[in-house]
Amino acid sequence: MSSAAVLLVLPMCLLIAAVSDLFTMTIPNRISIFLLASFAVLAPVSGLPWAEISMSVAAGAVVLAVCFGFFYLNIMGGGDVKLLAASAVWFGFSAALGAFIVQTALWGGLITLLVMLLRSQADRFAMIGHILPAPVLVSKKVPYGVAIGIAGMLTFWSSPIAVSALTLLQK
Repeated sequence: MSSAAVLLVLPMCLLIAAVSDLFTMTIPNRISIFLLASFAVLAPVSGLPWAEISMSVAAGAVVLAVCFGFFYLNIMGGGDVKLLAASAVWFGFSAALGAFIVQTALWGGLITLLVMLLRSQADRFAMIGHILPAPVLVSKKVPYGVAIGIAGMLTFWSSPIAVSALTLLQK
C-alpha cells in the first residue's frame, strides 16, 4: 500500500501544481509542504536506505539554495523554487535529479516560447472563440510549474524512491 502511495504522491502533486500555476500563476505552499511531509512518512517504508533518505534531503537543500538565488535575482517565482526543492527531495542526488532539472529547463523554455506566441496572437484566438487562461495572457510571468510538472512526471520513475517502491510492489 505504501509503495503505491510513493508512486502517486509526487505525480499527483505536480499535476495539481501545474494546473494551479496555469490558471492562477501561483503554486500553493501546501503542495510543497505536503510533498515534504509525505516523503518523510513514505521514504522509510518504501525500502529506501537511511543514507539515501538523508542524501535526498540534502539534494532538496541544494536545489533550494541554488533556486533561491534565482528568486533573489527575480528569475524564478517563489512557488517554483519551493516546488522544485520539494520535488528534488523525491529524486535525491541521482541521475534522475539531473534529468529532472535538465528537462525542467527544456520544458520551461518551450513553454516560455509558447506563452510568448499565445500572447502575441491573443486577439486571433479570441476571434475564433478560443478562450485562453487569463493569467497566461495578462501576466508578465510564465507558468513554470507546468514545466516542473511535465519534467517530474517524465523522470520520476527512474528516481531511487520510485525504483525502490516498484521493486517492493513486484514482490
